[in-house]
Amino acid sequence: AANDISPERIHLRAVPDQSVESLREQLRNRGYLSHGIERWFALDPWRSRTFWVELLVVALKAALLIAPFGALTAAGVMLIRNFPLGLLETLQLFVIYAAAMAAATLALVMLVGLLLKVRPELAIETPRALLGIGMAASTMLVALLAIWWYGFGQDPSLLEVALAVAMATLLFIVGTIVVSAALLSFSIHELQRIPTIHQKPRTMPVAAAAAVLVAGLLVLAYATPDAKGSAPPQVATAPTTSRIALIAVDGLTEEIVRSRQDLTEQFVTITRAATIPARSPSERWASVGTGVPATLHGVRAVAGIRLAGGRSVLQSISRWDYALMVIAPALRVAQPQPLPPTVRRRDFVWEILASRNVPAAAVNWWTSEESRTTSLSSVPQSVIFAGAANDPLRVDSAAVGSFFSSIDGIRPRFATMYLPALDVVLNRLDRGRAEELALSLRALDGVAAAIAETRKRGYEVIVAGAPGPGQTGHGVIAASLQLRDASTLYDVAPTILETMGFPASNEMPGRSLAGRAGEPRIASYGTRAGREGATKLDQEYYESLRSLGYIQ
Repeated sequence: AANDISPERIHLRAVPDQSVESLREQLRNRGYLSHGIERWFALDPWRSRTFWVELLVVALKAALLIAPFGALTAAGVMLIRNFPLGLLETLQLFVIYAAAMAAATLALVMLVGLLLKVRPELAIETPRALLGIGMAASTMLVALLAIWWYGFGQDPSLLEVALAVAMATLLFIVGTIVVSAALLSFSIHELQRIPTIHQKPRTMPVAAAAAVLVAGLLVLAYATPDAKGSAPPQVATAPTTSRIALIAVDGLTEEIVRSRQDLTEQFVTITRAATIPARSPSERWASVGTGVPATLHGVRAVAGIRLAGGRSVLQSISRWDYALMVIAPALRVAQPQPLPPTVRRRDFVWEILASRNVPAAAVNWWTSEESRTTSLSSVPQSVIFAGAANDPLRVDSAAVGSFFSSIDGIRPRFATMYLPALDVVLNRLDRGRAEELALSLRALDGVAAAIAETRKRGYEVIVAGAPGPGQTGHGVIAASLQLRDASTLYDVAPTILETMGFPASNEMPGRSLAGRAGEPRIASYGTRAGREGATKLDQEYYESLRSLGYIQ
């Protein structure tokens, strides 16, 4: 029998017995949870209201201690991915994620406590077992954050990785301590002492650490500079008399252009162009129209989430973020909406031209706003998409009609429109192979007719095309004038500027395909002077985007 006594049991026998009251007093002095938890063993979980009240109180206290650490991780990631955000949005994100983490922790602790109560064979007999349960529970909380983080679908930056790993590690440590503290009664009942891991008070240090981290997050948010419009730079120009039209056709590839005689016969130049990596069509075509990458123009998504009272629209959101996309809108503390023009921080090239007295017209571009001035006629996408009713060809038809009305009305020297129907038919709607083929041919017929009609009005035409998500083929730049071979769709903006007599900027990674290589550039055309503040949700536009497959 002596051989059956383990060293651990010998150690436990050397520990003086303590009364339950003494242990309870130690818990109270250390700031641990409700002392009523010690009565769990005498209560029937199915008949005792006291059991459920005490379990709820213990789990709630544990949730309130753990939630700030999980919320800090999520809010920090969102702050980096949606930089810049204001102080109000950062605080709102922290509160939303803290509430979600508290709910998850509350449910987890109550589930573990109930499981240990109704399954006596799982009783915790050693501090090691208690610690193991705490670590397992913390692992589950960290796993929830990991799944949420994975839902973004884009590779994180090094700063984001460092922040997330550090905060998740801290969450794991704090969660292990707090969850095992919440379940101390099971260990105390068997050992008649408090395990070593809990010999010192933890509530105040944990709360203080959370307060310091929250303060750090708010300092980072408060230090974030607001995007303000800068004065346009003075530019030495050599205006030309060219009349140029840019037609952007989403879903159009080099292979499709070369397969259609009614397209090839209208172009002098057809050149392959590498597509611009992007998370959404709005990001890609904002890059084409401004000539700068998304890190500068700021457009990332088709639609986003605006927090109540906030100015910023969150564009980078995890697809598993039910707290922000489902619960927050249901509670009316956030609302989904198409991206307003204010998210774009750089001017489109036609806005650059119009601000320098070159008449321009633009129809149906992402994150554009309505404008009717002597130098710029802009018809936003919300007007064109309204009433699309699941019919992409109707969108193209409305865009073409508005395009020619603008041309005939103000006779601009530069005109542009964006046609999405081909991309929607090939990549976003599932209507069967036969119907898809018929609709795509009709869309291409419309594109060819629009190009021909534009040329009849005296314009040289540049067509930019890019394959949609999952579509095979290469990007294309085709033109009715002689251009050099392209390398990327970023070349569109510098080519238009030089053709119209304006220099490209150093912010533009592309090169001009017209004129001489190595033309001088300016540093930047400055930040767009967009209007700040919330805009009303255009529900009809939002539903049109959903019906066309842009929003799932």
